[in-house]
Formats: sequence, C-alpha cells, structure tokens
Amino acid sequence: MLGGKGRALILFSVFFLTAGFAFVNYFLIYFAVLLIFSTVISLPLFYWQMNIEELKVKRELEKEKVFKDDFVHIKVIVENTGKNSFEFLEIRDYYNPQLFRLVLGENFISTRIGPKGIIKFSYVLEPKVRGEYPLGPLSVTVKDRLGFNSVERIVPDSVSDILIYPPYEDIKRIEILGSKRSLNLNYGLQRSKQKGLGSEFYGMRKYVFGDQFRLIDWKASARTQKLIVKEFESERDVTVMIVVDSSNSMAGGAIENTKFEYAIRACMLLTKVALTRRDNVGVFTFSDRKNYQFLKPGRGEDHFYQVLDFVAKIKPQGKCRIVEAMDYLNRRFQKRSLVFLITDLEVNPNEFGQAIRKLIPFNHTIIIINPFSPWFEIHEVDLSTTDKALAEAISEEMMEHILIVKQGIKNLGVNLITVGPDDMMNQIISNYMEAKKKGKAY
Repeated sequence: MLGGKGRALILFSVFFLTAGFAFVNYFLIYFAVLLIFSTVISLPLFYWQMNIEELKVKRELEKEKVFKDDFVHIKVIVENTGKNSFEFLEIRDYYNPQLFRLVLGENFISTRIGPKGIIKFSYVLEPKVRGEYPLGPLSVTVKDRLGFNSVERIVPDSVSDILIYPPYEDIKRIEILGSKRSLNLNYGLQRSKQKGLGSEFYGMRKYVFGDQFRLIDWKASARTQKLIVKEFESERDVTVMIVVDSSNSMAGGAIENTKFEYAIRACMLLTKVALTRRDNVGVFTFSDRKNYQFLKPGRGEDHFYQVLDFVAKIKPQGKCRIVEAMDYLNRRFQKRSLVFLITDLEVNPNEFGQAIRKLIPFNHTIIIINPFSPWFEIHEVDLSTTDKALAEAISEEMMEHILIVKQGIKNLGVNLITVGPDDMMNQIISNYMEAKKKGKAY
C-alpha cells in the first residue's frame, strides 16, 4: 500500500493535472503524469524487492506470572532470514495502557536490518490491575527508502497471556496475619478441639483412675505432691468453602479497589488462615452459567498458591444468577462445610432466599459477607455536597434492599454481615474464628 508520502504525491499529481488542463499548460500535465506513473510503478517494484515474510519476529517474557507491584521485562527479537536489506523497518509491540504502565524503554523501534541480521530491543511494564491479560500483538511495518510505499503485517500467534497476582505486599501481609502467632495475638486462641492423645499441648489436670501413666507430669506432681497429667488436643479439621460473586455489579468502585478486588483479598486471607489451622479450603466463583469456576478443597502450603493462581484469573463479568449457581455448587460439592458467601446482594430478594435454601439441606454453616456497594464506591473519594446527598440517598435505598434480604432469610439460621472496606478483613477472620470456637461445620 502507499505510504503517507506516496498518498501526498498522488494528491499533488492530481492537483497539477487539474491545473494543467485548466490553464492548458502541457508542462504541468506531463509533470503530473510523470509523478503518477513513477508512484504507480514503484509499488509493484517495492513488493518484488521486499518480502516481509523473510522477517521473523518473536517476543520473550522474563516471567509469565508476576505480582501487581512487580515489573514485566519484555524482549523483542527481529531476524532477517533473507538476502535483502530492509532500509526502513518499524516493529511495534502492543499493550493495553489501562492495564500496564510503561516504566522503561519503548515498545517500538524504527531501524534498518541487513541480510541475515538480528535486532533486539526491550522494555519494561508495570501491571496496574490483578488478573490474566494479553500482551500483543506484534506488528511489522516495512517502507521503501523514500517512504512512498509501505506494508504492514500483524505477526501470527504473537499474543502472550500474562497472569498478574495481587500485590506481593498483600501476600506478605496475609501470610503474617495467617500465622498462628498473629491469630493468637489478634483473635485469641480459639480452637475446636477434642481432648485426648493429639499432638498439641492443651493443659494439665489432676490424675483420675484410668489415665495412662505416660501422661503423668512427674515434675509438676513433685511440686504439688499430687499426681498431675498432661492433656493434649487434636484439632478437628473443617472444610471451608469460599463462594465469591463475580458478576458485573461487583466491579463497582475504583479499578484497583472494587468490591471484587476486596472480595479476592478476603478470599486469600481466609484461605491462608484456614490452611494455617489445618483446614481444607475450596473456592467457587460465579455469575451466569458461562462464568462458573470451581476449585476443589485442598490443604497444605502448596494449596495456598493453587488458590492464588485460581483467583488471579477471575474477572467480574456477567449477570448474577445465584439460584443456578447454588444448584451447580450442590452438584459439585455436598460435604458439610463452613460456607462463606461474599456478594453485594444486588439480586432479587426472593431469588436470594431461594438460593440459600438450596444449601440448607447439606447442613452447612453459612456466613454471608455483604460488601455494601456505596461504601466501596465512594471510599477515599472527595465528594461535592450534591454528590454526598446523592450517595446518602443511594445508601438508604440499598440498605432497605439488604434489610428485605435479611428478613427473607431470617428463619434459616444464616448470619448476614454488611461490611465496608475498612472492616471487611477483620469480619471475615473473626467470623471464621468464632465458627471454629463453637465447633460448627463438623
């Protein structure tokens, strides 16, 4: 195709040709015809000389999985496999500026490349948002020496997927909060326990007939002049199922701090804490039928990173179809569990009650965490007087809706907690610890 200079030359040719006929000036007519002829002839000659297929372009990623506050180093390699030189070559690697910030280098290069030559360039991006996103495609543009003609090609299969985890700072904070010492300091030692021959020390008491002699603490017995035995505990394991609403309405709020992003952080924190307490953890995210994602329950250190991988790929999309979603969950999972349902409740109250009733026959302990939409969407935002009045009106209307939902599930023994950005994490952990303390979900 003609380049910018080639199109300009055609326009000048047409102008001169028109002027030549208008003023009966044969020189202008001959000059215009010569320009048109030279431009038209140069195009097939350009395509004959420049075989763009001889250029091989590929992208190399240093890492395909990075944390949100990390950097992505991208290298682009251009190889000329033919015998001709390319005098003017432009390579561009596309990315979405709403998702990534260019922090170093450039994502394009304008250069020349000789026969059998190789050119490399690189740049660095910083991810802005958690999720799985594409990088690319790569485009190659070749122009002739005068810039009259050019050809552009999108490199086939040049889109790379990259997985962005939540910020590493969040992961470290979650690991610290999830440690046993931190749980004991912040929430007290709350355990669902069976006294007996477990592995962890529970306490001491007086010896009674029938106790095993090996449990006697002889030092304590010598001090008190009475036989004292040690008691140990074996903590019961619980299956925790974290159910997260991933519908469009959960995307409300600033792009990095939406209700859904808070829900994902809460999911990660609860996972870490539950795994630290030796519980099994599964995750189910839902909106409509096309957007069900299920991770079966597991335990251990490796399972935390499986959950991390799982939630990093989820995006809020689709309409919330909670009744169908609970049907799907029941088909995939029936074991009696401690179920945390995180949803903004932007559904019909009758439908929500119907959905919860589908979980009741399995005797789950159900805790509903409701990120209250207005609190999240105006969090840390300076509002004008008019906007504040509007936000208060919306809050009142939304709160009335939530009260109707609460009334609908009042007799089901389900706990519904409305939270804001500042107390969501504490509510998640305190409710989990309270359920463990009471020995629920066994």
